[in-house]
Amino acid sequence: MTAPHTHNCAAVGCQKQIPLNLLMCMTHWRMVPAPLAREVNRTWQIRDRGEARTLAYQAAVAAAIAAVEAKQNRKIADRQAKDGDLLSDLGL
Repeated sequence: MTAPHTHNCAAVGCQKQIPLNLLMCMTHWRMVPAPLAREVNRTWQIRDRGEARTLAYQAAVAAAIAAVEAKQNRKIADRQAKDGDLLSDLGL
C-alpha cells in the first residue's frame, strides 16, 4: 500500500515509494540520458497547457522509461556475456 503522497517509481519492476512530484527514484532517474531528462522536466512544466503538450509529456515519460529498461537489459546481457551461460559452462 502506498503512502498518500507517494507512488511507485516508474521504472519497470521498481517498487520504491517516491514523492508524487518525481517520476523515478534517484537510482533509475540517473540512468535516464541527460537530454531526455531535460525533456521530461520541460514537458512536465507545460503539460497542463493543452492536449498536445500533455501528449509531449507522456511521450517523454515513455521514452525515459524505455531508456532505463534498455540500459538495465544491456547491463544484464553484458553480465551474462562476461560470466558465461551456466548451461554452456556445463557443456550442455
